[in-house]
Order: sequence, then C-alpha cells, then structure tokens
Amino acid sequence: MKNKKSNQIAVIGMSCWYPGAQDLAEFWENILARRRQFRQMLDERLPHSEYQDNDKNAPDKTYGKESGFIDGFNFDWAAKRVPKTAFESTDIVHWLALDVALKAMKDAGYSPENINKENTGVILGNTLTGEFTRTNAMRTRWPFVRKVLEKTAEAKGLVDSEMAEFINEVEEAYKSVLPAVTEDTLAGGLSNTIAGRICNKLDLNGGGYTIDGACSSSLLALINGARSLVSGELDMAFVGGIDISLDTFELIGFAKTSALTSDQMSVYDKKASGFIPGEGCGFVVLKRLEDAQRDGDQIYAVVNGWGISSDGKGGITAPSVTGQAKAIETAYNMAPYSLNDCDFIEGHGTGTPLGDKTEINGLNLASKTTNDDNKIGLTSLKSVIGHTKAAAGIGAFIKTVISVNRRIMPPTAGVQDPNSVFSNGPMFPLIDGIKKDPKQKMKAGVSAMGFGGINSHITLESFGRPNHKLETSIPEERLMISAEGSELIPFSARSLDHLCEKIDDAIQQVKFISHAEVSDFGHEKSRYIKNNEAVKAVIIAKTPTELQESLLKLKKLTQGGIASGKTKQEGNVWLSYHAEEKKYGFLFPGQGSQKVNMAATLAGRFDWGKDYLAAVEKEVSKNGETSLKDIMYIKNLLSLPLEQQQEAKDKLKATGIAQPAISLANLLWFKRLKEVGIYPTVTAGHSLGELSALYAAGTISSQELLELATHRGEFMAATKETGSMAFIGASKSETESILEGLNSLGRHLYFGRNFGRF
Repeated sequence: MKNKKSNQIAVIGMSCWYPGAQDLAEFWENILARRRQFRQMLDERLPHSEYQDNDKNAPDKTYGKESGFIDGFNFDWAAKRVPKTAFESTDIVHWLALDVALKAMKDAGYSPENINKENTGVILGNTLTGEFTRTNAMRTRWPFVRKVLEKTAEAKGLVDSEMAEFINEVEEAYKSVLPAVTEDTLAGGLSNTIAGRICNKLDLNGGGYTIDGACSSSLLALINGARSLVSGELDMAFVGGIDISLDTFELIGFAKTSALTSDQMSVYDKKASGFIPGEGCGFVVLKRLEDAQRDGDQIYAVVNGWGISSDGKGGITAPSVTGQAKAIETAYNMAPYSLNDCDFIEGHGTGTPLGDKTEINGLNLASKTTNDDNKIGLTSLKSVIGHTKAAAGIGAFIKTVISVNRRIMPPTAGVQDPNSVFSNGPMFPLIDGIKKDPKQKMKAGVSAMGFGGINSHITLESFGRPNHKLETSIPEERLMISAEGSELIPFSARSLDHLCEKIDDAIQQVKFISHAEVSDFGHEKSRYIKNNEAVKAVIIAKTPTELQESLLKLKKLTQGGIASGKTKQEGNVWLSYHAEEKKYGFLFPGQGSQKVNMAATLAGRFDWGKDYLAAVEKEVSKNGETSLKDIMYIKNLLSLPLEQQQEAKDKLKATGIAQPAISLANLLWFKRLKEVGIYPTVTAGHSLGELSALYAAGTISSQELLELATHRGEFMAATKETGSMAFIGASKSETESILEGLNSLGRHLYFGRNFGRF
C-alpha cells in the first residue's frame, strides 16, 4: 500500500474545548507555554473532603488531589432549536460535542447549506457517555434507597408514622436535584446518540456512530474515518472524541489501579508516578487529499498511515511493548516514510512508571535501531491538560496537526530527569520546543492506548505553508521559552489589618486555581501595588498548594505586629513595614561560573536580549566560524546522553567562548534587574567579572564590554604558555621586591593592586 495517493487524508477543519482552552488559539498557546491546567478537585464535581484520602487503601476513596477541568461552556439550546425538555434530559456530552463539531465545520469553511449531506458521516470516540448520565440514573434507584431506610428504621425500632413522613421528605429532597425521566432521557443518556445527534442537526446521511476503545477511542475513530474515506464509503468525515467523566466511577476506579499520581504529573520522567485525569472534546473534518485539493479546501496536514493492534494474551490493564510496536509498524508500512524519518511522536504519555517505560521501549522496538542518537522527539499533551481518556487521542492529534503545520516540535511540561529507557534507542523527550524552517516538511506520529490491550497509531505530515489562522498572539519561540518554575506574588497595604483583609480575599481566590493561573494571579496582584503604602509583602510559590500554604504563613507573620523599618521572613514569605530602601552591591562572576543555557530565558524572551546576543555573536565570529549561540544555548540538554552533555559543558569552558558568554549573561541579568527597579550602589567583579562591573558602573558601554570580553578570551586562549596566580599580602615596596627576584623565572604581571588595605 506504500505511496498510494488514495491513502492520503487531508485535515481541513478543527475545533476543541479542553482544560484552559475554549478554542484552537488558547489550546496551542497553552501547549507552547507549558501552562499546566491542573487544579484541586472542584466541590461542585466531587467534594474533596468527602472522596479524597491520602491512604491509597481507604475504601471508596481516591488519593488523587487534582484534575483538569473545562469551564465556561453554556449551550444555547434555544438558538440551536433544541426543546428545553430534551436539553434538560440529555447528558451534557451531547451538547458539547455538537457545539465543537459545528465549530470544526465552520473552521473548514462549510455550513449546513453547502455540505455534502449524502456522503458525510460522524464518527466519535467516547466511553460511558458522561458522568451526568450516571448521576441522573440515581433517581430511578430510589426504591432501593427507600428500602434501606425502612429496614434500618425497623431495626432501630423507630415509630412507623414518623418514619413514613421522614422517608417522604427524603424522597422529595433526593429527587429534587435529579431530572425526571422523560421520553428524551434514554436517547440523552446513550453514547451512540452523541454522533447521531450531530447527524440529525446537519441532516447527514453518511452514518453516525460511536467507538469505545477506552483511552484510544478517539484515535480509533480517526482511523475508522480515514478508512471510510479511502474505501469511498464517505467523502467527508467529522471525527472527534469527548470525555466528561470525572466522577466516582472513574476516579476511584483509577485510584484502585494505582494509575493516578498523588503528586505532580511527570511524563517520561524518572519520577513518573501516575496521571492527573482531565476532560474535554475535540473534532476534526477529514477529506481525501485529492478531493480537498480539487475543492480548494484549506489543508492543515495530511494523514499518511495508521495502525491498530491488541496485546493478545496478557493483562487487561497492563501495556505490552510488542503490542504497541505492532500498531506503530503497521502505520509506517502504509506511509511513504519510516518512523525514523519523523521529527517527533506525540505519545500516549500517561506518566505511569510502567506505561512510560513500555511506550518508549515500544517505539524503540518499532524503530528497529538501538542507537542513541536521540533524533526523534517524544512529547505528550497530557503533561499540560492531564489524561482526558476517550478525548485524549483527538486532542493529541489536533496538537500534532497544529505542530506540523507551524513546523514546531512542541515542548513537554514537567520533565526534569528523563526516563533512563531513552538511552536504549532513538527517542528523546522534548523538554524544550524547537521551531523549524517553515519551508521544511515536518513528519510526526500520534499514539493512543487503552484498557483491554488496544493500541493505535497515526502518522501525518505538514502540507503547504504554515496556516496564518494558527498564528499566536505572542511569537511562538517566545512562548516556548517563557515557562517559569515559580512565581512572585506581591502585596501592599495601608496597615497590617488591611493586609489581612487582602490575604483573606486571596485565600478564597486561589482555592481552586490551576498551576498555570499561579502566574496569572501574581501578575494580577502586581497591578495593584502602591509604593506609598506602608506594608509590603511578597510570596514565591510554585504550585497552587504552595501558594495557599504561603498565604496562611503570611497571615501568621502579621500576628504580633512588626516594628517600623523592619522585615520578617519565614521561608518563601517576606513581610515589611515602612521598610527603608535597601542599598545593593552587585558582584559579577568570572570564568568558571559558566553554565549551558545560562540566561536563556532573557536572551529569547526580550528583544534587547536577542540584540545583545547578536552583538556578541558578531564579535566572536570575527576570527572564525564558531557560533557562541550554538555552544551557549542547547535545546533539550537534559535529553542528551551524559557524555554529550559533558561535551557541551566542556565546549563552553573554552576560554575564548566562556569569557564572552559569561559577560553576556552578566549583561542580560543586569539589564533585567534594572527593568524591575533594582540598581546597585556599588559594583565589583571577580576576575573577568571586573569588566561587567565597569559596565554596570557606567564606565564602559555594553558594546565595549562584549568586545573587551571577546578579545580578552581570544588573547588568553591564544597563548601556549601556562602560568599561575598568587595573592601576596604585603606592602607595595615589599611586593615589588619579591617580583624583582622572580624575573629569572619568566614574565609576571600585576592584575590587581589593592595596596593600602593591609
């Protein structure tokens, strides 16, 4: 089947609704900036106090603490001409899927009026419908609840007349929050009718059905859509996935399989301990490539191959290396290129120790190579939004379509110490995103696996130039370098009592914020700082939990008061009252302080940073072809084998490189500190750092600093002679006398004269 044109499927429309993202733009920007959407379990969905227990063996409890939630969805049933009774009796998954599917159709440039209704179908990935259906079904279980109450009352010897009145009141309260069963309830609670409802709305005749393949459901739906297009059964396919199931059935069930994490989600990391669950919905519109070209459709990307496999004999929930490898191999047997030609793979990436290890080994096996060149990137959407189960595959596919269209290898959040299995083959974790030449063709793959041993893989490539509709509001490279590990949250107030009021408000505001919103909260608070207010406070926090704990710590610091002009500190929390402005001394480091990627965020995020980098690059390249930028800044350093990491560090140690690199880092940080209002009263430098101190003192310009540092490094690197340095604690005359006696041993040079200080 290789190279058959009819196997190529064009992606012409997309839409999604995932945690923190109500459209493609938000979705893509969150991925690039690694804005993690995990937040404490919402009381409205699953009260934390009632269902969470740190004891993993506690019955009927989950040890998980966080999830990824969607918000802001409000279906306008009247505008969509849906009867109110049907709307109220139907699970919300029907309406969210319909809404997202209609937006995907619009994105593709079609409408109910110009779509080919005869040969257009809907294929949806879903499991268990949604949590609303399971909740509403409790209404019909009332007879069982009543019997329990009656039997308990009888055993306790309660009076029948009083008990009857009590049970009637309980029934009324019990049913008041659950919709009555109507003629729409059955259809509104079925999974298959989600796809049927979309067909009904658009009057489509090509067929609509749901596929349940557990967590691979929506990628299986994509494969079935592609097959239907290749066979000619369909001319256009709406393919999607939806999962709104963050209730007791799934969360407690996953907890009992030890699949959830009780800490942070660390995909492809040695600390991987499980996943954080999420929810969402995504849809794409597919056509055969030749038809899309004929009809003048926009084409985001082209699907070239797919594969499905099962693990065979083995555990129902345990993954299989050979099973996953088979699905991957099948996909690339169909495609006109191999797995090793891909730029990256969007992995299943659940963050479980066994799951991550199995997936990486499966990819290594399918690549049929054991080299550790680390040339194929591996990333996972779950690191940002959590595991959205039946909607995971379509979300991963949409991410990958955008990525290849924009020629970006997208970053992964939370990887700090890559899984050791990466050393067994060509895969490497995409910790940092990489932007490629827009003229270059990009290839990628998407994997999804599910309970029952089902495995699926799709491979696709870019088509044409990047689509301007997917451009971000902030440049993509700047977004990728903007992720921070912690955030500063400032406060100012007229008095301690006023500060306590602000702290109380903040405690309520941050109770359910996501990890991404910690930085948003810090930014918001910084807008309301008043320099003339006597009380100042600041918190440094990494996570919502840490922020909540720090706010309580700050409030405790206010107890007992604080003297004027003083500052209190406890860990990452500071409090001051009428604090005097401090005087700062800057000590700039010299050679030996260099580190790969030092000040990388400043060099990439700010225009002035790029200008300084370009200036020093120009100086360094005058006497050769060496690129300081390529030595100083290395993407995905931690993904390299240890020996390559050491080689990178050794290159930066070279005197001719280290000196301009260190001076550039000094310059960048000095500039940034000035921007935030921190100025030195005195400057000093250690060895090479003296040049930076001269710049900071205003003695030389930034250009002169970079030139001097570059030339100094070149001169020191050029000499073949070796020498040493000594500190002499003596007067000027005594020192000169000593040096006179050393003339016969070679040249000597005063590098610093501090006479008069002894």
